[in-house]
Amino acid sequence: MQTSSSIENLSPKAVWSYFSRICRIPHVSGHEKDIGEYLMSVAANLGLEAEMSDSGNVFITKPASAGMENSPSVLLQSHMDMVGVKETELHFNFQKDAIRPVISDDGFVTAEGTTLGADNGIGVAIILAILSDDTLRHPKIKALFTVSEETSMGGANTLTEDDMDCNLAINIDSEDIGEICIGCAGGTAYNISYTPDIREVPESGFGAVEIRMSNGRGGHSGIDINKNRLNGGGTLLYLLSALKEEGFNVCVSKFSSGHVRNSIPSCASATLCLQEHLINKFINSLQDIINRVQTKFSESDPDVSFEITRLDTLPAVMMTEESTADFLNLKSLNTKIIEYLDDGVTPLTSCSMGVARLENNICRFELLARYATDDGKAKIEKKIEDIADACHARIDHKESYIFWKPDFNSTLMKLASDEYEKLTGKKTVTTVIHAGLECGLFKALNPKLDIISIGPDIYGAHSTSERVRISSVETCYKWIVSILEKL
Repeated sequence: MQTSSSIENLSPKAVWSYFSRICRIPHVSGHEKDIGEYLMSVAANLGLEAEMSDSGNVFITKPASAGMENSPSVLLQSHMDMVGVKETELHFNFQKDAIRPVISDDGFVTAEGTTLGADNGIGVAIILAILSDDTLRHPKIKALFTVSEETSMGGANTLTEDDMDCNLAINIDSEDIGEICIGCAGGTAYNISYTPDIREVPESGFGAVEIRMSNGRGGHSGIDINKNRLNGGGTLLYLLSALKEEGFNVCVSKFSSGHVRNSIPSCASATLCLQEHLINKFINSLQDIINRVQTKFSESDPDVSFEITRLDTLPAVMMTEESTADFLNLKSLNTKIIEYLDDGVTPLTSCSMGVARLENNICRFELLARYATDDGKAKIEKKIEDIADACHARIDHKESYIFWKPDFNSTLMKLASDEYEKLTGKKTVTTVIHAGLECGLFKALNPKLDIISIGPDIYGAHSTSERVRISSVETCYKWIVSILEKL
């Protein structure tokens, strides 16, 4: 592999130079101030009109090139924030440390031990490269860079009808070159808490066991939800529930899984207490269930590993058996897919448990439900809320964003398809994805908006295996430039 500085020599040079700079600015969701200020400085250096809203969104306007003043203006849009996921043992602070991109031997850029932030830093870099090139032919461009897309669509939710004054828009947040996305799922984010009854661990007669799961594939909780991947927290809750059904009355003392709600956690850990004379039998039964899990998921999670450790020192406190039972039943919050499209493959309605933690004697869960219909929204929300109620848990926060209804007659889609075929000799694929994009919110503000979403090849988004195909970035850039020339 080559070092991070070498990505600036990739093509298109302007795109990769901007992306390299973005990687050096911490910009995890909720902490976009520095990257917002960087975007404002780029606009100032280019002599372009720019504005930062109270919420942190950045708008940059570039006048039409000569001869295209009468063409309809176009919105180019990407989000500033990234999902921060790191390898378990890596010491890394997403609020302070720079992402370290590297070039792999197989033609990708990835990062050392963390998410790369190609979602959506590459989209931001492509727009900046277009804004900085005065040789291009294009209509008036309104560039919009939003905040908090990955957590709540917070930036998009603060936009007004006046902000959506273009009737054409290209969102650069899709992850398969040659695909044109014209619709996406909506979502409801939940923060759920459960306050268990806590007791001291008896000084005699009890023992403690720690279970660790690591090296799961993880991934995007929408795009990868149908790939049969293990969810770290959901897996440990399943293991403990299976052992409880075998008669082991375990009490949970510690539990930790996940970092963000929209990522499938690849690792998890739990500390359990039970009667000391049962521990050897418990470990044997646990290992037997783990073996079955590893066999069942050998194709989707071939590298997943589990470690069982009998602890020499007892933890100070643990949940009561009754509270542990409620806690384990909350595994059902990780519903995965509850409805498919007619093809039986494409997810329609789902929910993933992104975070499950026991902290300061309170169990906290962060979920993201996804749906493509109003009926699906009602079904998944009722299911989640019924589970929480049955387990005596509390919904602390609930926030939704709308789904983007596809327009199969989109003029912009047809133009983009023609330009891609001219550029590559290949036909495009039209998609509706099981992931959240801001396009539905934009469309709600301007029903006349003709909007598509495209992007380069990005694999493993929201996980430490995130990578972007180098050649697809150049193709995507040229594709957008050719669309702008024809508007």
